[in-house]
Amino acid sequence: MTIKTILNRRLDAAASLRAQGQYSQAHDELTSLAADPDSALLGHTTLLGLPRRLHSAFLKLAKTQRDAIQTIGYQYHLVPATHVLNQYAAFTLEERRAITQANRQPIPHVIHQIWIGSNTAPVGTEAWREYAKHHGYDYRLWREDSLESLGVNDDPMYRYMLDKGDLPGAVDVARYKILHKFGGVYLDCDWYPVRHDISFNDVLPMTGLTAMPEDIPRHTGKGCTLLANSFIAAPANHPVFTRLSAAIPQVTAELPKAPAWWSTGPLLFTLMSRGGSVTLADADLVAGKLPQDTSIEAVKDWCANKRLTDSGLLLAWRSWAR
Repeated sequence: MTIKTILNRRLDAAASLRAQGQYSQAHDELTSLAADPDSALLGHTTLLGLPRRLHSAFLKLAKTQRDAIQTIGYQYHLVPATHVLNQYAAFTLEERRAITQANRQPIPHVIHQIWIGSNTAPVGTEAWREYAKHHGYDYRLWREDSLESLGVNDDPMYRYMLDKGDLPGAVDVARYKILHKFGGVYLDCDWYPVRHDISFNDVLPMTGLTAMPEDIPRHTGKGCTLLANSFIAAPANHPVFTRLSAAIPQVTAELPKAPAWWSTGPLLFTLMSRGGSVTLADADLVAGKLPQDTSIEAVKDWCANKRLTDSGLLLAWRSWAR
């Protein structure tokens, strides 16, 4: 039995104790693991000096115990040491000027979504196509063939992510290339339009780089606001996407087993975006969230009721996971 197998079994044992409500014993097991020099095999070290998977286990225990203070603390520090990623996010004055200039540019009226893999595109994509047509936007649903035509397949990181089965990472790489080339509004496929009577122009300035803050604060080294990359609006040729494309191979080489939200997703996107100013989306842009097993009929009823209360535009609903 390998050392890593033993460590994994100890993590499983702690999880079992947690599930049985034996919180003290679970905490003791995790603390013992933290003191074990071999625990470094459990993932890259976080800001608390814990291997990432062990850090996550402490977080799950805190959540199960409904310990709000410890939960917030573990969530806030569930990032790599600040210097690891911030070395790739240093901007010169000239670069900041270029970002500022780009932030004065209008955002094209086009909505982009990406769907890769063999499964049928989710129903939400057709809803966004109709929404775009209603408001005079173009709509592009990017599939493998259209991404290949754009040249995304030539990107080593895109191919690397696909080869290891990391579809979220591959989509991260693709979305930055699409936005750099065309600009517009990018939406993950787990967004659904709540209403057709308002456009993005009604709730966003539609100039410069615009993103949405995550609910959970994180220690990014550039403030505690983590930006989601599930919704991004930007003009074409924005320097942030150039820097992202350049940094992703370096970060992936330094943190080869890091989760996508560290190396290609929200954390790296946040660090690059904070190289200049960024517009935060309307706090009420998201109207709510529904379970992934909600039927399309129930979703439409929910949206109709929300429109009566003058709600936001986006519904978080993973129609593709049903």
